[in-house]
Amino acid sequence: MARRGETAYLGAGRGSASAMRNIAKLLKVFLTLLVTVSLVTCISNNTPSCVLLGSNGTVRSIFRAAATSGCPTSGGGGGSSCSSTLTPTEVLFSQSSTGAITTLAINTGGNALALMCTTATAVLGQIVVANANGSPNYLYAMKLTAGSDSTTGTATINGFAIGHVAPVTLTPLSPTSFTISGTNFFSGTSVLQADPLGNFLTLTDEGASLVHVLLISSNGTLSEAPGSPFPAANALFTAVGPGEGFLYVSDNSDGEIFIFQIDLSSLTDVLTPIVNSPFQVPAPNSSNAPITMLLSPLQNFLYTANNQSISFYTINGDGSLSLAAGSPVTPAPLFNPQFLAMDSTGTYLYVTGTSTEGVLGYTMNQSTGGLTLIPGSPFASGTTSNISAVEADPSLAVLYLVINGVINPYTIGTATGGVLTAPTVTPTFTASTNIAIASVQ
Repeated sequence: MARRGETAYLGAGRGSASAMRNIAKLLKVFLTLLVTVSLVTCISNNTPSCVLLGSNGTVRSIFRAAATSGCPTSGGGGGSSCSSTLTPTEVLFSQSSTGAITTLAINTGGNALALMCTTATAVLGQIVVANANGSPNYLYAMKLTAGSDSTTGTATINGFAIGHVAPVTLTPLSPTSFTISGTNFFSGTSVLQADPLGNFLTLTDEGASLVHVLLISSNGTLSEAPGSPFPAANALFTAVGPGEGFLYVSDNSDGEIFIFQIDLSSLTDVLTPIVNSPFQVPAPNSSNAPITMLLSPLQNFLYTANNQSISFYTINGDGSLSLAAGSPVTPAPLFNPQFLAMDSTGTYLYVTGTSTEGVLGYTMNQSTGGLTLIPGSPFASGTTSNISAVEADPSLAVLYLVINGVINPYTIGTATGGVLTAPTVTPTFTASTNIAIASVQ
């Protein structure tokens, strides 16, 4: 994930650009989820969600829709009754396998989560929180109906206004859902992400090589921006550049980053490619092809999780990128980066790997962008540790990891150089999607 409201999913460790394209075509899937199963099991058991793990470490997910209603009373996997009296300053959202939205109050220093009563349900899939400058904030849940070369693919996004008084309620927006449909749309990997300032969402369509820009109105409803969707070969993940001025789009298949200038006031095209777009990443592209992206706290460096490395680029005044000294960083032994997350102070960068690789931690040099491995890395690794999602708490020194479908709050050791410490109490709250955090006070 990533910044607040961002999510990150996908596999790595591919041998060549050609192989990456073939895998993307064969695995017509979505992203993120939790229990690793075989392809045969995933298809045959008709579970609401499952993760496919390829022999080369590629992680892909299939989402199936389901719905239910009613206030959860058994803790959503936490084994306790829900509360309607807590007054948290932050809440953590996920979805259960039924499509019900789980709302967890972050209290007691972030290491204790409490279930809040809610009856909200949505299509089961990716979720994002748009943390706008004002309130209320908005929660969006997206489901894709994947098409093929001869059918229509559809993205359905349900939106909710997040209440800012106890209990923290989720109120469906009106109209309840927003849809995008088109021939050959959403036949491959697609990712929904939120602009950090809360003004728009991006929806990439890798199969169609498009990126959609969805404007968020004052009441949270969505509309496609003028000129959207925009062409970007094999569009995968996005990152918003300094001052909401630029949009970066990763092309993992070709080892490129597309760069657009943003003008949300434009009546024709809110995105315009800059002169130096796309930016070609350094060879070998098979190792350094970008997946997820994240800006540094000062927004002067762009970090990318690549197939087998981590890169950082200087962001120039015109939005273009320059490879910074010391980049890319290639972990040893072999590591396949997936998600990027940053601690609340912007001091430490955490990178999750595929399968049981765990989490690498780095100290970031604010002046050069350089990365120094934190002793003890990788954290949360081992034969039983499959990490499907990560989210850094924006206010606390806590990194939330979804491990085998369970939300684990890891403490970030600010006094120990960023070392991650596992929770002392066995975590019990479950998640069938990625996770997202919202400030509610």
